Parts: sequence; C-alpha cells; structure tokens
Amino acid sequence: MKTVIVIPTYNEKGNIGKLIDVIQKVIKKAPKNFQVDILVVDDTSPDGTAEVVKKYTKKYKNVHLLVNPKKEGLGGAYLKGMEYATKKLDAEVLMEFDADFSHDPYKIPEFLEAINNGSDLVLGSRYIKGGTIPNNWGLHRKFLSMMGNITIRTIMMHFKIHDWTTGYRAIRKEVYDAVKNELNQERFFGYTFQIGFLHKALRKGFKISEVPINFIDRTYGVSKIGPEYVKNTLIYIIKTRIGEILHVKK
Repeated sequence: MKTVIVIPTYNEKGNIGKLIDVIQKVIKKAPKNFQVDILVVDDTSPDGTAEVVKKYTKKYKNVHLLVNPKKEGLGGAYLKGMEYATKKLDAEVLMEFDADFSHDPYKIPEFLEAINNGSDLVLGSRYIKGGTIPNNWGLHRKFLSMMGNITIRTIMMHFKIHDWTTGYRAIRKEVYDAVKNELNQERFFGYTFQIGFLHKALRKGFKISEVPINFIDRTYGVSKIGPEYVKNTLIYIIKTRIGEILHVKK
C-alpha cells in the first residue's frame, strides 16, 4: 500500500535532514504491505530548507520535494502536498507529520497497522491512555491545549474523539478525496485546518481511530503557533456548529 508522509516545512533547515534519516530507519519496521515515501512541502523557506531536502532526494529514492512559490501556511501546504502525493506519487495512504520532531517517528508503524485493521483516518492522540503532552510546558500552555480540545468536543458534540487538533495522522486516499473540495472552498488558518478536516471526515461517516502519542516540544527553532490560533479555532467551531443546528450545509 503506497504511503506518503507529507511534511510541511518553513525554516526547518536544522531539523529536516535528521528527521528524514530517522524515518528511513523506522519505515523498515512498517507492515510489509506498505511502501513508504516522504514528501517535504516547503513554503519557500528563507533559511535554505529546500536545498537540504534536494540533497536528500539524491540520497534516497523515496524522498521528494515540493516547493510552494509563496508561503501558504499549514493548511495550504497540506492540501498541495496531498494532491501531489495522490496524483504524482500514487499515494493510497497519506500521513501528516511535523518537521520539528514533536511527532515521534517511531510510532509510524502503529498508525499504518491501524490502517491495516480497517481505520480510514488514524489520529495520534495526546489525550487518551498512553498519550502525553510535554512536562516542560507552562501551566498556561497545558491549560490552553487541554481546555481547547474539551471545548471543541463540547461544542461539536463529538465526545468519542479526544484530540481534535492533533497534526499526527494517517489518512486513506478515499477520505482526502471525499473532503478536499470542501477544504479548498474554505480558507483555513493554521491548525484550524486539522479541525475542519476531521469534522468533514466525521460527517461523511469514515471510520476514525486514535493511537496514543507522546507529544514532544520542539528542541530546535521557533513554534509557528501564534495568537490567532485560539481566535480562528473558536470562530470556525462556533460557526460550523451553528450551521449544523440550523441545518445549513457547509
């Protein structure tokens, strides 16, 4: 089963090479019916991230690079990467993955095993048994993350999903094909993309499962999460829920 790990990057020169090397080792332990490639989608990083990846495309045949001519953010990078992966690389499974080592690459085989077991969308969850958030996060960040997910679950009325904002995912091509047009019609800012994607997949009845992950705070570089994260998330979930209540098709 052809799988493409889509990794959006912006100024990740210090991380991306190390990450690719680790993933190459990990995918050797993936279920035997999976062939795994890596696609880096770079938002024209001024630090030369793309140049590093170009060297790795020569080192590994399963590494690919897609450069966005202008910075489009997380949602835009994922949509372009997924479209490229399905159309050009024949991906049957897509994986979302952060470039900063906050996602544990050694969990990749577990995600793919969940796909083997019938899941359409697999979420890496920090908020189920076995999952964790960083101990070194300040109380305000822990509160924001935990209460943010509780708020989303409550407003959206989907309590079986514990981690709505996780960016560590495995997705069957059928799920992407079913929601991509709706995603392209809406403008998603930052991590609101993750909530919107998941919500649309839920509405279409796909089988969704969660695997526990230990989320690790980045050790190099600067977090891309800005103050607009909370505002845009609240606007999206409230607008979407009101639309559902009023039976307005979104």
